[in-house]
Amino acid sequence: MKIAFVVHDYHRAGGHSRYVVELAERFGRGHEVHVFANTLPADEDTTVRFHHIPAWRLTALTTILTFLPATRSIARGFDIVHTQGLSSLRANVITSHICTRGWFNARKRFEKRLPAKDYIFEAAISPLEKHLYSDVSRSVIAVSGKVRQDLATFYGRSTNVDVIHHGIDLNRFSPSNRPVWRASMRSHFGFRDSDFVFLFIGDLRKGAPVAIEGLSRVPEAKLLFVSHSPPAFYAEIARRAGVDDRVLFSPALDSIERVYAACDAFVFPTPYDAFGMVIAEAMASGLPVITTREAGAAEWIAPGVSGILVENPTDVADLARHMARLRQNPESWRMFAEGARGAVEHHGWDSVAHDTMRIYEKVLASRNR
Repeated sequence: MKIAFVVHDYHRAGGHSRYVVELAERFGRGHEVHVFANTLPADEDTTVRFHHIPAWRLTALTTILTFLPATRSIARGFDIVHTQGLSSLRANVITSHICTRGWFNARKRFEKRLPAKDYIFEAAISPLEKHLYSDVSRSVIAVSGKVRQDLATFYGRSTNVDVIHHGIDLNRFSPSNRPVWRASMRSHFGFRDSDFVFLFIGDLRKGAPVAIEGLSRVPEAKLLFVSHSPPAFYAEIARRAGVDDRVLFSPALDSIERVYAACDAFVFPTPYDAFGMVIAEAMASGLPVITTREAGAAEWIAPGVSGILVENPTDVADLARHMARLRQNPESWRMFAEGARGAVEHHGWDSVAHDTMRIYEKVLASRNR
């Protein structure tokens, strides 16, 4: 089978980028695999053929709008052209990693005001996404049931959509990292061994203010943010809440599995997340997780067994109650830690590759008919 993947960036650091890496490497062992991307690896895997697509990387909007027409240069003759969302109109398989209109609808519900540039982005991208998904002959892979529902609700796309959750590297993210990296990483961040440290990784718009307010009601606990987001606005929230001495902001790190090993629980009160790789990574690392039903990865959580789900992403009191329970009750902590790991142990990337190949075969069988 001759397969083309289209993605803005090919690396392991981001959700949809890592998704393509994991699939391309596996399919490259038995098929001819090509990757069309703007950023490519320095050391090219000989089982995958790479092609550079130009893009103007000033903002997310300019990236999408300049990358999209450039993918018209993709040569015909592929059995499968598998794109990541709105990265090409040449696809016969699309993985929907997010529904832009669903994301902005959630933000409008939970944030007082959005920047003007965000309204511009949504106004430009949502109609293009709706057009992309309007062709029901294209097979769509939704990374969660939440995304599948959003595609139906906001774009009217409800047929030929299969849910295949993201995978997780169960060796890289493991409870076995804790005794190896905990002490050195705590020293790196300035935490004492006795500190109970909550962890938040990702876009700070996904619940950081609520997490900070929740921390203010849990004495002595600390909260580590690891994010690409500028921290100044959120640092001011921490100062006003009187917990600036218990909150630490760190830029994103490459060896993120070591950060999970250093912390005691994961808190992510997001108003929207199509999936939430960080939730899955935390669970695989054996961390008790507190998140919301608005995250796609919450579909892996059995409430009260493998994690804690907050019903309202803005309910500080409810979040703080659960944070305090983990902080104060070692038995609860242990139960959720074991339950989290157990819930993800069958969600490796090999399973994702297997289910995705079944989609490819279905597409080819339909074409032959």
